[in-house]
Amino acid sequence: MVLADDPGFLLLAQSPQPGWALHAASKGRTHVLGALLPGTLPADALPAVLETSTDPVEAMSALTRLCWGRYVAFAHDPERQRTSFLRDPSGALRAYIWKVDGLTLITGGLPDALLDSVGVRPAIDWSALATLTALPEQVGSTSALTDVTIPLPGKVYHLGNGEITTQVIWSPAAIARQEPASLADLPRTLANCIAGWANGASSVSVELSGGLDSSLILGGLARRKDRPAIHALNLLPGSTGGGESRFARAVADHWDVPLVEVGIDPGEIEYLAQAERSRSEQPLAYGLDLVADRISARAADAVGATTILSGQGGDAVLFQPRGAHIATDRLRAKGPGPTYWRLLAASAASTDRSIWSVLWQSLRPAPIRVAPNFKPALAGPLLRAQLEAGLPLHPWMEEAKPLTPGKRLQIAMLSNCQIFHAPTLTSAGLRLAHPMLSQPVVEHCLRVPTWELVPDERDRGGARDILADWLPQAVRDRRTKGEATGFYSRAIALQLDRLGPLLREGHLVQQGIIDRAALEPMLDAEALLWRGDHSLLATLVAMETWAQRWA
Repeated sequence: MVLADDPGFLLLAQSPQPGWALHAASKGRTHVLGALLPGTLPADALPAVLETSTDPVEAMSALTRLCWGRYVAFAHDPERQRTSFLRDPSGALRAYIWKVDGLTLITGGLPDALLDSVGVRPAIDWSALATLTALPEQVGSTSALTDVTIPLPGKVYHLGNGEITTQVIWSPAAIARQEPASLADLPRTLANCIAGWANGASSVSVELSGGLDSSLILGGLARRKDRPAIHALNLLPGSTGGGESRFARAVADHWDVPLVEVGIDPGEIEYLAQAERSRSEQPLAYGLDLVADRISARAADAVGATTILSGQGGDAVLFQPRGAHIATDRLRAKGPGPTYWRLLAASAASTDRSIWSVLWQSLRPAPIRVAPNFKPALAGPLLRAQLEAGLPLHPWMEEAKPLTPGKRLQIAMLSNCQIFHAPTLTSAGLRLAHPMLSQPVVEHCLRVPTWELVPDERDRGGARDILADWLPQAVRDRRTKGEATGFYSRAIALQLDRLGPLLREGHLVQQGIIDRAALEPMLDAEALLWRGDHSLLATLVAMETWAQRWA
């Protein structure tokens, strides 16, 4: 359907989906497409500035201040033949800018129908794919297709005269530099965002792992007086490691919510099943487990849920990492004092290090490692040259360099969270939402000092305290975090007879991204089980299968 048709500007969209709307300024030139949720505005209202402003930066800046949600915004100036584009600060709505044959297309995807109509297909940018192989967390911000750009959330793109210029109007670092916020306001902020995503849904499915973040999402929804029908899903790994089912049961019982438990055996995981999916615009660093993705989508279908909520992003916003960086942040903000020494002791206890080691690290914090999970020895000539020259930082991290170590780490984790907006089965129809990554929650937690988010040796202790009445005691007092290394190591080990040939003879080796000789020891099943390389191997499989779909 045609939403706007002006000289030099054509806006097309598929039939509206639940929670999807077009907000068009009647006098101005701004169009907002997607789920626009009210912040300080009445429901369904646009800022007055959108009606009167002819400055797209002014209009879009107002939008990011007064609203939130999952949207993109366009502002077209027919006199100047220039179109300005914004992807909302959360990045929850995927978008791509493709320059082809004198046209600039801004699209939510690159389906075959679009490619066939244009008559051209973007080629693989092997250098960019090499970067993503070492930095898979950047698949949500770096395109590995030629002439395709993934717009950075919070940045305005001005398109005209065959050129693209940009202007940042929102960034995590800018928010983190604002006046500190009180942790006490987090319950209201998070509750409002959970309600916003569930608004209008009569039935909601919650992916309940039993961890803190998903437990908070369910608790925040279930405690509402006008709560919808809630159905929780918990996946039970059929292998040592990763199981959190007893905590999920405690949460479901606490809020009287029906819980469906589905067991998964390592042998059911099929990494090569990605070929069943439609071709994605970016490699899938999230959603590789097609079995879990399919189970979640079907569970939601079974109960008629139009919304699926997850706890993804909670590790970043509530700040899971413990260590000397917490004490360093406090030292730089307030100087030495009792709180600083208490934080040093808590950091030593939580990381099992001596207090002298933590003290030294707090005074001389190490820089955040780039590509911490990649093995440099695995690199082929193309990637090795990039490693030697230095891999690029995410743009949000470049701006965060002057900040304290804790806030830099938090922003690094937030930049990695863009992978959760991948084109998965559960995200089809825009029914999957991650409330922890809502703009108001992200902004609030960026302004809360790290020593309040992590006040002691407990994992995300600040959230456990301030949101205590959202949780059963078993989850509130829990000191460990679930991990699934054993489960996924076993899953990959069972498939090495198929994954091995895929990688040995694949594009990554042929293009010099990885070295075949260095790869070989990683393809030994016994070594995999004790070395725990499953995450790196899964990344290689994701990059290889994606390359095969586009090559």
